[in-house]
Amino acid sequence: MGFTFLCSAIVAVIIGMSAGLAAEGEFSAVTVFRNGTEGYQVFRIPAVIKAVNGDLLAFCEARAGGDASETDLVSKRSSDGGRTWQKLAVVLESDDFRGLFVGDVPPITVGNPAPVVDLLDPNHPGRLWLPFTVENNRVFVTYSDDHGTTWALRREITPEVKRNAWGWYATGPVHSIQLQRGKYRGRLVVPADHRLGDSGADRGPEGAQAIISDDHGKSWQLGAIDDTYDDDLKANETTVVELNDGRLYFNTRDQNGDAAGTRGGAYSSDGGQTFDPSQGTDYKYFVPEGPPFDPPVVQCALLRAGSVLNGDERDLILFSGPDEGGPSGKGRSDLRVRYSTDETSSWHDGPLIHEGPAAYSDMVRLRPGDIGILFEAGSKGRKRCDSINFLQFGVTDLK
Repeated sequence: MGFTFLCSAIVAVIIGMSAGLAAEGEFSAVTVFRNGTEGYQVFRIPAVIKAVNGDLLAFCEARAGGDASETDLVSKRSSDGGRTWQKLAVVLESDDFRGLFVGDVPPITVGNPAPVVDLLDPNHPGRLWLPFTVENNRVFVTYSDDHGTTWALRREITPEVKRNAWGWYATGPVHSIQLQRGKYRGRLVVPADHRLGDSGADRGPEGAQAIISDDHGKSWQLGAIDDTYDDDLKANETTVVELNDGRLYFNTRDQNGDAAGTRGGAYSSDGGQTFDPSQGTDYKYFVPEGPPFDPPVVQCALLRAGSVLNGDERDLILFSGPDEGGPSGKGRSDLRVRYSTDETSSWHDGPLIHEGPAAYSDMVRLRPGDIGILFEAGSKGRKRCDSINFLQFGVTDLK
């Protein structure tokens, strides 16, 4: 079963053999970031949003090397729906955070982008918020009122959103959301995760949480917290979507827990303030998700792609991530889209977007019927991702 890629022929005619165009089976992908170029060795951890002026902004971590190497947070812009991308812009430079450290300064990592556009701020319509972390330990936000061209002075919110017992902390990494209806309309919700233990150390029991703002970013506070550290589902990187009935659905990476599968799902009925207790299971909040959720242990993404409440023909929620049942076999490869047409009650396999190495991803609604996906990718037959690619696909063929 597959989607129809509505724009592939048009894109091929317009940009032909231009730099960055690569074939992905029946899809065509544009390379947005490539390892070993533009002054950085590695690009990882993508997130993407559509600004209120229609531009797409692709964010990622730009690294000197591995996970703990010096890392800047960068972006690229597309003003033509993702066909072409402008030059790299440094949003947050790691050296600018040296003042946070006393004594020997480590290679500073700035990352975990979790952007969201505030469409409902009466004083700053379209303000773009960017939560992020430094050293996976301290939490900051910045914002842009010119669609990501310039950014306000960063503001630390660690005391408001991180408990003392928590060490490792990650916002997203994936787009955040703004609630569009109901009692909590206008609330900004940032999915996040933590670990107990030493500051910034990637070890210790895992949990997930939400960061929320009810005043358009003036203040931020902790919302729902998963602190079920003793069960066998180890909540980690998390993504969220708003449902038509006002609830939120969270889907989390199970970080090598003993629970069945590699994903967990939880709901919130109060706009992300708390997680709903699960019904009829031994799990308090997050419950293991079965097929077709069959990615390896990896970050994944959710997106509201259609809602009858917004005038769309049908309700549609998408999930993106690698597929261990794909042609490349086990591990981080073969990016697939899954979908739900009944508000997450059931899920179905969608098309294979990319064959070959694949890992982190994010999605954005371009226009009714068209979706963009930004994802870590490698060429078929190779073992590792070496770029972050973008492609469009249509949803009209879903049954």
